[in-house]
Amino acid sequence: MKWNFSELLKYKQEPMEFQEELNLEAMIKEMFGDVILSLEPVQVQGWARMERDDVIIHAHVTGQLTTPSTRSARPVEFPLDFMIDEVYIRETEHADRYEIEESVILVKDDVIDFNEVLAQYIFLQIPLQILAEGEEEEAMPTGDGWEVISEDDYLAEQENGEEQATNTPLAGLADLLSEDKDK
Repeated sequence: MKWNFSELLKYKQEPMEFQEELNLEAMIKEMFGDVILSLEPVQVQGWARMERDDVIIHAHVTGQLTTPSTRSARPVEFPLDFMIDEVYIRETEHADRYEIEESVILVKDDVIDFNEVLAQYIFLQIPLQILAEGEEEEAMPTGDGWEVISEDDYLAEQENGEEQATNTPLAGLADLLSEDKDK
């Protein structure tokens, strides 16, 4: 979805409503192929309107993507359901009209490329940790003298005052430092 900024000038009284199904998979894979394995066509519904020579766009986006599990890299289907609210301006002085938290974008070449905005918002929806089905119940990896624990287990250990014995090659340096202080 691309619009000419000047085209949207006629929507001062009534907003321009839109409802489209977009296939952004090729763009997403090019931009974020290491994080997003596949993307089903997304449903985009919203409106655009002019306000004080700026364009305000409000959209609701739904769909589904596939991303690798952060633990095993197995594919995980992840539903999308989010809102976009953005303000597009042609003159930098107009940015002062809006709160700092608002997404204000300077339009270049009189074109609003909403597909690119959608791709970036879709990427931002992916949580930092996403697990495949059953991975939460699976045991964490362990090795010879080490183990991975969950954040909850770590916090519980901290609350209980449990301290793990430091068993690293540099652990002996702590004793040397404490001996120097005693002298």
